[in-house]
Formats: sequence, structure tokens, C-alpha cells
Amino acid sequence: MTIPPLILCAEDEPQLLRDICDELLAAGYRVAQAPDGTALLHQLATCTPDLVLCDIMMPGLDGFDVLARMRRDHPHLAHVPLVFLSALSMTDAIIRGKRAGADDYLTKPINFDLLLSTIEARLRQSTQARASITQAAGIGRHLLDRLSVGVVLFTPDGTLSSANAAADRILSDHDTPVARSLTEPVRRLGARALAGDEDSISLLLDDTTGCIAQLHACPPDPVAGTPAMVMVFLTGQTAQGLLSAQALHTLFDLTPTEARVARHLASGLRPDQIAQELGIAATTVAFHLRNAFAKTGTHRQADLVALMLSLPLRDKG
Repeated sequence: MTIPPLILCAEDEPQLLRDICDELLAAGYRVAQAPDGTALLHQLATCTPDLVLCDIMMPGLDGFDVLARMRRDHPHLAHVPLVFLSALSMTDAIIRGKRAGADDYLTKPINFDLLLSTIEARLRQSTQARASITQAAGIGRHLLDRLSVGVVLFTPDGTLSSANAAADRILSDHDTPVARSLTEPVRRLGARALAGDEDSISLLLDDTTGCIAQLHACPPDPVAGTPAMVMVFLTGQTAQGLLSAQALHTLFDLTPTEARVARHLASGLRPDQIAQELGIAATTVAFHLRNAFAKTGTHRQADLVALMLSLPLRDKG
């Protein structure tokens, strides 16, 4: 048996709230009601509506405040349409509502036929969007499991959320040096993600594991409905090819000489050996390494090597 959609309605005029709820119930919807914006936000702690109807002019929190807090504090409800109800019919009010992220706008007095058709259309669009996301997620999971690169998602506090097949093989024992080496940097980047900042670091993990990692802080995305997380790519040193000089130029704007120096370093040569290989002075090698550090956002030779070996993009050309 299909459960009818749940409509959460906030309206500070008691009679109009009753009338709207009666119309929705008669149309076959489930209904939750709130007399103001604060009550609506409290309802979100205990229910997951399929659509929200919200009056704009309410005491305390107005409709714009409700929308802002809903999108900020409940990113998992990003797919839920919000329709404003208001006696304001001026163009600037409608534009403000659209810019704030409202999905639709109905003016009072309420035309209930228009209300029901608007709800039906918005629910249909939401259902189609969620179906597309679900399909894409399934395809994405299939592709992730086909990768030889380990891909791991952590919550900001460092809890492992999911891992593809390659990562499962590396992290099969969570007490390994690999897992322990990731704990502190994952939590550090998790704090950056929660603050809305993007950041990345590369780590050369314990040599005995033959594993390197690149970590990315991923802030929450209200549009996609995804929470803050840390994404980690895990790769084995022995199986990786180096990024080509062209790829290094495209990604980081490294000059040909800077790219050659970086590639030789990642191949295992020391700076003095690189100088001999390229026929240049050791001070020139140090100069090009400093430039490579600045352009790639790394600070040590080990970080630069880890970056070149851990990027998912591979080009042996």
C-alpha cells in the first residue's frame, strides 16, 4: 500500500490553517500543521515532509527565516519543495522568495484548485529528481567498485561511512597502520568541511603498507542533500604510474623542467641524483622544487610524491 505524501503547513491564521489542512486531507494527503515558523522547524525534528507550505508574514520567524534555517540545518531535506503563501503579491516579494530558494509562490486569498495543482506538480518533480539521484548513485557505486583505487568516505568525526572494494582490501583490519595514520588528518579535514571550507592534503603513509593517501574536505551540499564528509583516495605505491608532464602542466601549471624534477623525485631519485640526471646544479633543482611546492600546495618532498602518486587521474604518457 502506497503511503500518501506528507504536507507540512505553517500558517499563523488559525481558520486559514484549518481550511488548508481540510482541503489537503480531502485530496488524500497526510498533513502536519504548525501555527508559526518556530513550530514548523520543531516539526522537522520528528517528521520528514514531502512538501512544505509556509506563510511568509508570521510572528517571530518569517517565511524567509524558516527557509534559510531549513536549508542550512536540514540539508537532507534539500529535495523537499517549499511553497510560500503570502498576501504580498508584489514582484519584489516574489523575486526575493525565488532567490531565497522557494520552489513556488501562491498569493492569498488562496485558490485551492491552484494550490492542489501546484502541490501535485512539485511533488511529481521531486519524485523524478529523487529517482534520478537514486539511479545515479547506483551507477556510481558500481563504477567505484570497479576502480583499483581505494575510495573511502568518512564522517567529519572520523567514522568510516563507506568504502569501495579496493579500499575494503586495504582497510580490512581497522587496527592497521593505514587506519591509524588517517585518524587525525581525517578529523582535521572534517572540521574544515563542517566549516564549509574545501581543503586537500596528501600523505605518504607507513612504508610497510605500501599505501599513500589523498584526503579531501567536502563541505555539505544543500542542493544535492549531502552532508559534510571527508573523501580519501588510497593507492599502493608499487602499482601507480606517474602523472605526465602535460597533466602536471594542465593541473598545476608546472613548467616542463618543474614537471621533470617532480617526476624524477616521485620515481625515487634524490635531489642530487636529479641534478646529475638533468645536468643542472643542485641549487637549480631546489629552485624548481620550491616552485612545484608552491603551485601544488605541498610543503615537503614526501607530500609532493604522495600527490603525484595518489591522484585518481592516471597518465603514463
